[in-house]
Amino acid sequence: MALNPFSLFVVETPLHASVTFADLALGVYVRGRHRIWRKSGGRSVEGWTDPGTINLTPAGFDGTWDASGSSRAITLFVPGAFLSRVIAENWKTEPNHVEILPQFLIRDPMIDALATRLAAAADSPVPFGDLYAESACEFLTHHIIHAYSSISAPPLRCTGGLPGRRLKEVVEFIHEHLSETISLHHLAGLAGVSVRHFERAFKQAVGEPPHAYVLGKRLLAAQDLLLKQPNLPVSEISTRVGLRSSSHLGSAFRRRIGISPTEFRRLHSS
Repeated sequence: MALNPFSLFVVETPLHASVTFADLALGVYVRGRHRIWRKSGGRSVEGWTDPGTINLTPAGFDGTWDASGSSRAITLFVPGAFLSRVIAENWKTEPNHVEILPQFLIRDPMIDALATRLAAAADSPVPFGDLYAESACEFLTHHIIHAYSSISAPPLRCTGGLPGRRLKEVVEFIHEHLSETISLHHLAGLAGVSVRHFERAFKQAVGEPPHAYVLGKRLLAAQDLLLKQPNLPVSEISTRVGLRSSSHLGSAFRRRIGISPTEFRRLHSS
């Protein structure tokens, strides 16, 4: 499944696999309890694929897996370029100096919850939105580096909010590009800070995270079009405000406003 910037798959795991992943691979078992063995570098470990257990396999890690049965698992692949950027921005170090440490059948409630949420978002006919997915991917990668890498010290902390001029540039850009894909990374670039710092500082400045703010402005723009152009189809309105489909607009509308776009138009026109 496409889940920018990650690749995500929900699969039935094979009974035998011998593979070297090109990207950092994260697997979360969601169903099926079976015995599994992993061999790598002359070492062998084994355990049970209980739901919620997690494997973290770095890029370039050579391993062989054998299982007594097939389990269902969410598998996420983190591109090397994305991983390197997060390291460089938040730890101020050379990414090639940082080693992700392989993990076998660990428990991590944060990874479990995020991976499950991302899988639901990728499979939903009404997606959560690019900014939400990007923010979740950013946070998940940050957590992996902080908890399961050779970096022992926490990332450098960025304090304070956004300068007024930078915040104004970001807000103006959002308002002028609602019909387009708005990238969290691009917004952080406009602000001149890292993505993680931008998310914290933006929420501190406006009272809600970037993805919620953008969605709110898109829904306000949709309300304006519904009232000012009564003959404009809802599908066209969803495109103009940067939402993928009329069903996506309808779902967001009901969550925020309590009624559908069509009901909103009918209510206010009468």
